[in-house]
Amino acid sequence: MKLLSEDEVEELRNYIVSLYRKFIPVRALAPEFGGEGEADRAEVLEEELVSLGLETRRLDAPDERAKNNVRPNILAVLRGERDDRTLWIVGHMDTVPAGDVSAWKYPPYGVTVEGDYVYGRGVEDDGQAIVTALALAKYLLDRDVKPSVNLGIALVSDEEVGSRYGLGYLLEKNAFHGWGENSFIVPDAGSPDGSKMIVAEKNILHFKVIVRGRQTHASTPHKGLNAHRLGMQFNIMLDEILHERLVGYDELYEPPVTTCEPTKKEANIENTNTIPGVDVVHWDCRLLPSYGLKDLEGILRTAAYAFSSSTGARVEVQVTGYSDAGEPTPPNHPLVESMAEAIRETRSIKAKPMGIGGGTVARLLRKKGYPAVVWMTCDETAHQPNEYTRLSYLISDIETLLYMLAKTTFKSRLSS
Repeated sequence: MKLLSEDEVEELRNYIVSLYRKFIPVRALAPEFGGEGEADRAEVLEEELVSLGLETRRLDAPDERAKNNVRPNILAVLRGERDDRTLWIVGHMDTVPAGDVSAWKYPPYGVTVEGDYVYGRGVEDDGQAIVTALALAKYLLDRDVKPSVNLGIALVSDEEVGSRYGLGYLLEKNAFHGWGENSFIVPDAGSPDGSKMIVAEKNILHFKVIVRGRQTHASTPHKGLNAHRLGMQFNIMLDEILHERLVGYDELYEPPVTTCEPTKKEANIENTNTIPGVDVVHWDCRLLPSYGLKDLEGILRTAAYAFSSSTGARVEVQVTGYSDAGEPTPPNHPLVESMAEAIRETRSIKAKPMGIGGGTVARLLRKKGYPAVVWMTCDETAHQPNEYTRLSYLISDIETLLYMLAKTTFKSRLSS
C-alpha cells in the first residue's frame, strides 16, 4: 500500500535535502571528541521546529565544557486527536568525528547528493531520525491533518558518549510526564528492508586485564617476568573460559549468544630491548540478559587468582563499565504490533522483533518502563567514512509512520 503520491514524494525529497543542508554542516561534537557540544546545531533545529508550528521547549543540561555551558535537548509536539497518548520519535543531534578525512570521497561536513544517496557525517547516525521526524510533522501540518495520537519529537544531546546530558537528563527531569501514555520509536539502527524491529538489547560489560610481571633487559629474561607473554597467555585462557561458561542461547537476539571480545591493547614499553613489567588489555562483552555483572565478576576473579598462583604474575581485572539493558519491550506490545502491521501494509514484508548487542538510548527508556522500538531503514554506515543514507529509505520510513499515525487500530490498541 502506497500512501504518498509522486508529487508528495518529490516534495518530501526536496525538504529532506534542504534540511540536511541546514544542519549537517553545523558540527555537533562532544567535548570528549574535542568539540563544543550541540549548541549551534540545536539552534538551527529549534528554529526549524518553531517555523513548522510545533509546540517546542528546551531542557538543557548544564555542562561547563560545552558552548554556552549547556548540552541542549529539544522537545516538540504536534497534538493529535487523542491528547492522552504520545508517540515519540527520538533522534540524537551529536555525531562522532569524521575520522581519517582522506578516506572520504566526499566532504564529511558537507551534504553531497548523488541520485538516491546522501553522503555526510551524521546523515544516518542520527540525522536520519531528525529528518524523518521533522519531515513527517511537516507533511501532516501542511495538510492540516491531525495524527490519531500526539506526535512527539525529542532531539537529544550526548548519545555518542553515554547520554548523561541527553536522554538520561530528560528522564531524570521527568520530561515526558504530562503527555499521557508514552511510546517511543528510536531511529538509530535498522536494516536495508526495514524489517528489523529492535525491542531488546544485551547487558554491556567493559573490563580491563592488568598483568604485572617484572621488567628487565631483553637479553636477561631470567631476571624478569615477561608481562607481555603472560598477558597473552592469560587473555587466551580467559577467552576459552568465557566461551565455555557463557553458553546461553536466545533466538530473540542477533547474534543469539553472549559475545566477549578482547579489543584495545595498551602500549607497554617504547623500546624493543626491554621486557615489559605491565601488560593491559581491554575487553568488550555483550551479555544475554540471563547473565549479569555478578556472574562475570566471579568468573574473572577466579581465573585471575588461578593464573597468578601458577605463574607468579599478579593479575588484576578491573570493571570499567557496565550497563544493564533493562527488560525488553514485549513483542506483543501494542506499539510493536502496530509497527509490524504498518510495515506489512506499506512494504508487504514481515517485520521481526529482535534484540541486538549494540547499545542505544532505548535501553534508558526501557529501564524506566517505557515501551521503545529501535527502527529505521538503513545500510548501517554509521561511524564509517562516506557515511550515507538513501532518500528512498527516508520516504519509506515516513510512509510507514504515516500509516501508524493514521490507522485507528494504533489508537484503539494504545487505549485498550
